[in-house]
Amino acid sequence: MPGATYTTTQDKVRTTIDLPVHMRNRVQQAVERGAARSQNALIVQAIEQWLKNLERGWLDAQFAAMESDEGYRSLQLVIAEEFVPLEREAWQTAEAGDAAR
Repeated sequence: MPGATYTTTQDKVRTTIDLPVHMRNRVQQAVERGAARSQNALIVQAIEQWLKNLERGWLDAQFAAMESDEGYRSLQLVIAEEFVPLEREAWQTAEAGDAAR
């Protein structure tokens, strides 16, 4: 039944997909050449990689938006300034340790 979804063991869900014949043939060839242990494993790996790339793109877009966000940039400068005394203290402690050797 196309599009049917069934629950199976080990937190997996069985679902049916319709692939174009040429794509299914390419999947089978990849499996035969050792790219994955089964067609299912290859499809799962491909979807996982595609989702990682998609999510990375979303994250990159969020960082790009932050770069031009003046409120965010101002906040980062305030935070950086608050750390200046701590950084100075850390450097002085490290230099004192080096001088004691």
